[in-house]
Amino acid sequence: MDPPVVPPNSFLASLERRSAFLENIVHTCPEGIIANDNEGNIFLFNASAERIFGHTSQEAIGKISASRLYPPGGAREVKEYLYSEEYGGRGLLVDFETEIVRKDGKKIPIRLCCSILKENGTDIGFIGFFTDISARIAFQARFIESEERFRGIFESARDAIITIGEDGNVSMANLAAQELLGYGGENLSGMEAIRLFPPRFVDYWKELSVYASAQEPGIERRNIELVVLSKSGAETPVRLTLAEKIVRGQRIQTVILRNISHRKTLEEELRVQSITDTLTELYNRRHFHSLAQNELDRTLRTRVPFSLLLIDVDHFKRYNDAFGHEEGDKVLRALGDEIRKNFRTMDTGFRHGGEEFLVLLPETSSEAALIAAERLRKRFAAIPFLPRNEEKPRKVTLSIGIAEFRPGRSIDDLVHSADRAMYAAKNAGRNRTVNFEHLVAKFDG
Repeated sequence: MDPPVVPPNSFLASLERRSAFLENIVHTCPEGIIANDNEGNIFLFNASAERIFGHTSQEAIGKISASRLYPPGGAREVKEYLYSEEYGGRGLLVDFETEIVRKDGKKIPIRLCCSILKENGTDIGFIGFFTDISARIAFQARFIESEERFRGIFESARDAIITIGEDGNVSMANLAAQELLGYGGENLSGMEAIRLFPPRFVDYWKELSVYASAQEPGIERRNIELVVLSKSGAETPVRLTLAEKIVRGQRIQTVILRNISHRKTLEEELRVQSITDTLTELYNRRHFHSLAQNELDRTLRTRVPFSLLLIDVDHFKRYNDAFGHEEGDKVLRALGDEIRKNFRTMDTGFRHGGEEFLVLLPETSSEAALIAAERLRKRFAAIPFLPRNEEKPRKVTLSIGIAEFRPGRSIDDLVHSADRAMYAAKNAGRNRTVNFEHLVAKFDG
């Protein structure tokens, strides 16, 4: 059976519909479409091309050479790449980025897809699809500028800055972080964050990290002081600020570490100054009460005794008046030195006031304290002092009272007992040591 014959008018109508459809696609396409023959004469210039280039189709078709749409040499470059294998193969140009010249002379960046038009196997021209990428280029430029600005701040910051990924590893560290942690030019990237802290702080860091994750956005982050561990094993006190953001679904933590070693050193110096007698460099009376109370509490727990020496320089006022305060200060400094040298490291010396000194002896009975006190008294008495304008050395002696702590008594009671024993030593002729326990036994007897 022969196929039905299609009326000629129906075939023509179909061709017209297809032609109108294709024409509509070309007209409404968001990309600029330009077609030209081998001599560069433009015969297709759609609405998007008008928008990109600034020419109307009437101004372009048959009147403008396609080469005029590019900067000098641009059309030749496009043609060379079109016949190469580099961008899509010979006869095709895919995603090639270059510049075109608008009607107003302004150059704008475009992405070009181009192919050769053929008829019966012969090249008859070219068709190109142009996409304006100036917005994308501008965005990239802003992004690069922003990144460079951030990188400049990041690298030049005096504080150490570290970013930590969701896997708990360091993803970035600035130069200050490398210097603080002792890695120099080595990269910290990939290191576990917990390795930046001493073992005793690892659990604390984990808790801190979880705490940061639970915080609502915009909540002020607290500064926390702890210690970081350098590559060499040295510990550095820092003030840590931790913030967290979600970037592309990934949790990123930013840690800022400020080295506070200098401040901590200064604080320690101020603390030491507040509890130290500047003349003798022993602890002062204020610090005595703090340490003595600690020792009292310990003794009540362990029932191990401790004792106290109260030392007074014999005839100090007479010596001071005769030779001046400067010479008197030499005597007090010498006594401070002897206290440091003649007792155990666990024992502590204090300047109680004027020419009176205290020595706290943990885990020591009054009988054992008597031996230590006598050693100090004898050694100090052997020191030759040579005041100015005096040819003959002078000897200075000590009177020492000893008291052992007894449960039910206070620190003030202990000092008072040692003071009574010291005055008993003075009344007995000075340059001697008296144990309060012996004094009480004597009176009780």
